[in-house]
Formats: sequence, C-alpha cells, structure tokens
Amino acid sequence: MRAKRNNSEQTLVLIKPDALLYSLTGFIIERISAVHNPIIAASKVVRVTQELAEEHYTNIKGKPFYPATLRYIMGDLHYPTKPEKRRVVAIVYEGADIVNKIKGYFGPTRPKDAKQLAKEKGIITLRAQLSYADYSVDREERIDNAVHASESEAEAEREIKLWFEPGDFPEQHRFFDYVESEEHFYYSKESGDGEYRLLNTREPGSKGIIAPGALVWETDYQNLLLYRDKRSSPTIPLNSIIAKYLIKTR
Repeated sequence: MRAKRNNSEQTLVLIKPDALLYSLTGFIIERISAVHNPIIAASKVVRVTQELAEEHYTNIKGKPFYPATLRYIMGDLHYPTKPEKRRVVAIVYEGADIVNKIKGYFGPTRPKDAKQLAKEKGIITLRAQLSYADYSVDREERIDNAVHASESEAEAEREIKLWFEPGDFPEQHRFFDYVESEEHFYYSKESGDGEYRLLNTREPGSKGIIAPGALVWETDYQNLLLYRDKRSSPTIPLNSIIAKYLIKTR
C-alpha cells in the first residue's frame, strides 16, 4: 500500500540539525501550515543512529559526500561538543497531493539555487526564506539545507516506515498495513563485517528490538520471518529493519 488513502497522502519531513541549531523549527512548521494547512499525522524527536542515517541515505552510498552527509544528519557537525543536542525533528504530514506540495514548497535542494530562483523568477520557496551563517555556502562534501521532504509516494512510504513505527500514529492515521508481533526478535552485530544477525532468543551481547505485542509494519514483520526461517529471499535489508526499531532502544 502506498502513502495514500481516500485521496489523501502522507509524506515525511525532517527538520535537520542546522535548522535546530538556528532555532528555525517553529518558523518551518508555521510556514508549512500557512501555505498548505496539512494534517500532522505523527511527529517525534529522533537521535539519529549511524544505522538510521545509512538507511535514510542509502541512495547516495559510495558517493564522495556520503560520509559527511551521514555526520550532518546525525548532528555531529553542528553539535561537535554537545551530543545531547544532536537530533532531528521528524514529521509525517497528511493531505491531498501533499507529497508534491511540500516537495515543491521546499524548493531546490541547494539553498543557493532556491535563492536564485526567487531572485530571477520570483518563486519564493521555503529554502529561499531561510538564512543563517554558512547556509548558502557551496561545499563539495555536503549540502546544509535545513529540511528534507519525500520525493515521491514510494519514497514517502519507505521513509515513513523507516523513521516511524505503527504505534507512533493514532490508529486513524496508520496508512500502511501493520501486525502485532507474536514473538521476540533480538539482534547481534558480527564482529568481522559489522553485519547484523537476527535471533529469536537472547544471547550474550544481543539486544532486543521487538517484543510480543509490539506493533510492527507488516512488510517488516514478514521479512523478519523470512530472515529467521532462512526461506525465500527477503525484500528488505535486515540492516534497514533493525535501524528503525533501534530508534526506541537508544
């Protein structure tokens, strides 16, 4: 099921560490509400783990700017001496055609392009309205652009399921199929290659991610069963599933 129900869609918005550093959270939320008046289906403040950052930016893995981008979303670059402040505000917005509306309102990925668009064509996007130290500076290693929005309905579903669990939503705003877990799932990290190993029983050094009664996205649960039983090929990487459920355990 995609991020749509009864002509209404859901999309993910992230307010990144640079926006939090310069106290732009309230302005960003107010601007989105004033322009499109969407429903806020769910929201949370997240301390971004290495695993979550890697899964969110899986599409740029291997690029020269990948390492710096991970450090950026994890807050290391803007809060080098204050780890307690390294966080991201994640919001799921809901409304008609909301994926395209918010993506369009945020504007070009590069802030300097957003400001140029405003100057040349008078198109005022959110990124054109933001301004703080180094905001429009060209960098080869990363782009500080304050916010993220899903690019498409398919990306919205992937990202929402990555950053949120079913229990983060009121029932009427759970757009995607979910189930109640009937068993424990644990994981351990292999010392050699750093890959995860899925377990049904606790072992020394392992950690729990899902307990009986927990609400889990159905796609995640079905894939966990495939990994557990070593049956046909799973469709979601194990690292991706574990990354999202680690949010609540750290």
